[in-house]
Amino acid sequence: MRRRYGVGIAVLALSVFIATPLASAGHRLEVQARRTVSCNTAEGALQLWAFATNPTIGSAGVTISTGDPNQPTSLLGVSSQQEHYGLLGSRCHSVRKHVVLSRRGLTSAGAVHAGDVRSPTVYCAATRRVLIRLLISYNASGKPISATIEVLTQPKARDGKTPKSKRIGYVQWSPKRSVTYYSSACRSQ
Repeated sequence: MRRRYGVGIAVLALSVFIATPLASAGHRLEVQARRTVSCNTAEGALQLWAFATNPTIGSAGVTISTGDPNQPTSLLGVSSQQEHYGLLGSRCHSVRKHVVLSRRGLTSAGAVHAGDVRSPTVYCAATRRVLIRLLISYNASGKPISATIEVLTQPKARDGKTPKSKRIGYVQWSPKRSVTYYSSACRSQ
């Protein structure tokens, strides 16, 4: 009994010794958030805007919004300057639907690199509800350092059958580089 207790203390001490130099040597500790949400859209419209670090505003981010493009309602927001991400709870809720992240069949709006002032906005026609799949990585202070986000249609069931979801948009984002992909239901500006 005593021998097991001593071995446990030795293992604990060794793990603290090994972990401490890694954290203090400047290695990043990353945490990932994985989530799928269903969001209610407005006016059958969806906008995707993603940009790498822009020198005029000093941050990088992703915004998915809905409604009138001149007065959009934000559904999801990710910023390199804010902890975690923002989700409009009155329009979105978590679902258990499995969504495989893929940009297959989508067109690239082009890459935006840190220092670029321009960033394309993608405008899409959307179903009444959409699925948004998130995979976001954070640094030790809780700020996003990368995100992969996919948006799909969520068609309404008819005659007891639910039609297959279709990809609308896909974003690969980090403060250094951002690429937005879109379907034929969208246009990029």
